[in-house]
Amino acid sequence: MEVFVTMFIGLIILLMLGVPVAFAMIASSALVLGYTRGFDAIPMEMIAQRTLYGVNSFTLLAIPAFLFIGRLMNSAGISDRVFDVARTMVGHFKGGLGHVNVVASMLFAGMSGSADAGGLGALEIKAMEDDGYPIGFSAAVTASSATIGPIIPPSIPAVIYGALANASIASIFLASIIPGLFMGLGLMIMVAIISHRRGFPTRAKARFSEFKLALARGVLPMLTPLIIIVGILSGLFTPTEASVVALLYCMIISFMVYRSISFGEFLVILRSTAIDTAALLFIIAGSALYSWVLARYQVTSLVADFLLATVTDPLALLLLLAGFILLIGLFIDSVPALFLLTPLLVPVVIQYGINPVHFGVVMIFTLMIGLITPPVGTVLFTIQKITGISFASLVRETVPFYIPLFVVLLMIICFPVIVMFLPNLVLN
Repeated sequence: MEVFVTMFIGLIILLMLGVPVAFAMIASSALVLGYTRGFDAIPMEMIAQRTLYGVNSFTLLAIPAFLFIGRLMNSAGISDRVFDVARTMVGHFKGGLGHVNVVASMLFAGMSGSADAGGLGALEIKAMEDDGYPIGFSAAVTASSATIGPIIPPSIPAVIYGALANASIASIFLASIIPGLFMGLGLMIMVAIISHRRGFPTRAKARFSEFKLALARGVLPMLTPLIIIVGILSGLFTPTEASVVALLYCMIISFMVYRSISFGEFLVILRSTAIDTAALLFIIAGSALYSWVLARYQVTSLVADFLLATVTDPLALLLLLAGFILLIGLFIDSVPALFLLTPLLVPVVIQYGINPVHFGVVMIFTLMIGLITPPVGTVLFTIQKITGISFASLVRETVPFYIPLFVVLLMIICFPVIVMFLPNLVLN
């Protein structure tokens, strides 16, 4: 347990000092190796091998493809088409554009696989501002709905978790669908409550001809998640292959159908995706070394033994771990936290008989709440940069939207059937 405390505390201190996540993981791992074996005897070759081993994974090739798809959709103006579809569907509800904001995020989640607060979020906030909604409410709805992106498949965190936990990515994708829908429904209920209290405007219901026109403009990009899910479940593609097929499909509709993107813009997207992929893979490499040191010193076994001696009920364990993950998510961004916690906690939950797919959805969902909680809520800072409102005002406006998110989190923890229904039905 001394090794775990040293690694964990060392990592937290380095992160608080502003050290990049990958360097912090490598440094804390090297610190433990040097402390236990002597700093003159640190196995440098082993450190190099383990870091490189972490990125030598076919599954992880899906990450740059999903990143590319999200950026391509925004640059090609496809976000506008998706937003128009959502507007004709729910724009006539009380607080209409708040509902449109949530539904558009749900639709776009099936294409980008990430929390896109900067691209689609900027469009949503501008539309709500133009329609007379207060900037604080617009920003809070946008921040909250952005957390749906990594839940509804395809999902970059699901790919990462599946690779780290050796779990079926297809199962995680299916398991995330119902929680993602509940998440959107819960946010829409809160939007309706706030809208009625504040007397926000209601738009006229879109005519069926308007809906058909918007759907015709946006149906092609919205087929992207269908291609991914059907391709994986039918056995035509692996998750990695499905991500590449989806990317090729998005490139075809962007260049040949809509013709809304130039070659120069394409090169800019390619460059930014390559930079973000390199940074993410560097974190993966550091986490591989961190996980190897945890396994080498049997830290997971020690943690499991400690929990088995104090917590006997699987439900109590899940509630305890959800609180712990949320606490970590307050200070560490979701992706690094996923790399940090997955190798530590998955062996523990398996000993309790908890399905790792169920736990993966719970972990990802909990970390997504961390994206909109201070002090290190990255989505909050992105929205603040877009809107220019104070951080305190943004947090205050966002607080009511924590309620539906925590309600859904408790539901998927206490009722595993919500998570496992589709994987059991489709994949048996």
